Amino acid sequence: MMLAGLFAGALFLGLLVGDRWYFRTLSAEASRYGCKVGRGAARLDAISLAQIHTRFDKLGLLPMRHGVARLFIESNRLLLRPRYPTLWAFLWIWPMKATIDLQADGEAVVLASTKRTPWASAILTGAWFLVVTIGTLATIVSYAVEGGLGSSSGVVMAGGILTLGLFFIFSGLVTVVMAYRMENNRLAVLQQEFEDVVTGRAPATR
Repeated sequence: MMLAGLFAGALFLGLLVGDRWYFRTLSAEASRYGCKVGRGAARLDAISLAQIHTRFDKLGLLPMRHGVARLFIESNRLLLRPRYPTLWAFLWIWPMKATIDLQADGEAVVLASTKRTPWASAILTGAWFLVVTIGTLATIVSYAVEGGLGSSSGVVMAGGILTLGLFFIFSGLVTVVMAYRMENNRLAVLQQEFEDVVTGRAPATR
């Protein structure tokens, strides 16, 4: 039994590491990997797709101060990945990246972005909220079935259990929202830097 538990734990850890590693990979296949958590659009005037292509090196990379962009010229798609310290990139629960489809529109280029987070992060977050919600409701129902609501003190106890569960859910929501806003701002800074570089308003980091 212990061996099975260790094996399951090692497998779970391996899946988490593999999910995070593939999420950070700068390949065409991995560029669309991840749970979609947002969309956005921007427009670059007086520029062409060919001019944007020239900003990337032979490997399709464009290093910047706050991250890196990878161009997939066959599909006119690029990947924006923020820069993290090496350890933080694996320990942070909700990293984000953006896949941007480049679309020519006359003398301008439209950037249609899709923001993504690792599947493991999305699944674990959803599972945590599900466990807390079901656990709170199950505890209250079990308490009521055993006659705990038969007195005023029992009602107060049930109210305390419900309040505690709601507190954990609310705290989790606040944490997720704050993490999303932080990562969204990180992506916004990187996309603005990318737009400045391709339009010539700022130099690329080589």
